[in-house]
Amino acid sequence: MTKKKPLCSYCGRKVCFHGDLTNTPEFCPSREYAALLEEKKETLRAPDNIKMAQDVARTWKEYGKLTRVEETLEYARLQGHKKIGLAFCVGLSEEARLFTNVLMNAGFDVASVCCMCGALSADDVNLPEDDKIIPGFRQPMCNPIGQAAILDAEGCDLHVLLGLCVGDDTLFIKHAKAPVTVLAVKDRVLAHNPLGALYTAKHIYTRINTRPPKDTATKVSGNKVAGDKVFGDSEKK
Repeated sequence: MTKKKPLCSYCGRKVCFHGDLTNTPEFCPSREYAALLEEKKETLRAPDNIKMAQDVARTWKEYGKLTRVEETLEYARLQGHKKIGLAFCVGLSEEARLFTNVLMNAGFDVASVCCMCGALSADDVNLPEDDKIIPGFRQPMCNPIGQAAILDAEGCDLHVLLGLCVGDDTLFIKHAKAPVTVLAVKDRVLAHNPLGALYTAKHIYTRINTRPPKDTATKVSGNKVAGDKVFGDSEKK
């Protein structure tokens, strides 16, 4: 029997939230990957992971009460972190300054590194002239690998990302040795609120298409399409 690819984004019930896996849609990963998830449950219980997971669960006591900034502070305290590394975009320099103050006022040691560290340009990655914003001119280049290396060299216990470009955040996370969390992501159009593109997608002026593809049923291996949701066989009446 062919496995169904996981598509939790099309599940309208999320029964797993209540710990009930008896009536899951056929594309549910808890159903298709039960053995793998059981294996990873043991990984979660490993000494270097379980304390992190426990501290995340502890922050839920203040769920809906704390801002993301406050949750970041609380998690760092629970983990016993002393030094925080802040990797930020040059375009969010003011936000980085304010967050540095917040961290220091909360008793943390802080090292912060801007994305422009090292003064790289697009020429350092051999970007063709035709791909530059203005061919023939110097185009600044972010240095996320350098940011990660410096903050690791500083001995930071936890790295916090603030507004790194899409892809630069990926490079930072790939190369950082210390744990990484994200305070905020950058969206130059929507005041750093990328979900705004989804929230406003039903308006006539949107450029974002959130409607199910016409061949959705084929894409999800035979599951039925019902309005804006896709349900598995267990949802059929």
